Amino acid sequence: MKKLFLFLLAGIYLQTAVAQHTSTFAISYPISFPMSDLKNYISKTSFRGINFEWYKHIKQNVAVGLETGWNVFYQKEDLKTYTEGTVSVSGVQYRYTNSVPILAALRYYKAEAKGKVVPYVGLGLGTVYVERSTDFGVYRLTKDAWQFCLRPELGAMFQVYEGMDLMLGAKYYAGFNANDLNGQPYLSINIGFAWHGY
Repeated sequence: MKKLFLFLLAGIYLQTAVAQHTSTFAISYPISFPMSDLKNYISKTSFRGINFEWYKHIKQNVAVGLETGWNVFYQKEDLKTYTEGTVSVSGVQYRYTNSVPILAALRYYKAEAKGKVVPYVGLGLGTVYVERSTDFGVYRLTKDAWQFCLRPELGAMFQVYEGMDLMLGAKYYAGFNANDLNGQPYLSINIGFAWHGY
């Protein structure tokens, strides 16, 4: 309860601060679905993560900004064999993939949107740090890479009160091959709050 109270106080403070600068700050909870090579390694949906965004409005319906976050994919595999180079190890596996995007972003809000619902589309461009780990008891095999990332999005903001919106959107993080790790794309459904001023 104390954490929730502190979170709400921080939100009110941020809403007041950003309203003075015609900008938006958002915190959201992502539910992420692995795709492609990531899905081959971990097929389960991720319910572990957080996302932060900041946007500066250059026009009433156009904003530029930054995005970062953290998604953790996890899956337990019973009695699997994992091969790394010329070594194969069998046993119970605990598979993890940590993904941290760092993106420059552009967002376009529907100019003619009226009332309390404002749809938007966006595009992010930057990098994503990916760490893939497989645990066997006391042993851990790890690969990591910085991958180029392209992230389109589609969503809407629903006004809760003046200066604060409920945000619901979908984002596709298209990571590209780098080093010895193939691209690790995933689709994320984000729900959160945005504090802003126009």
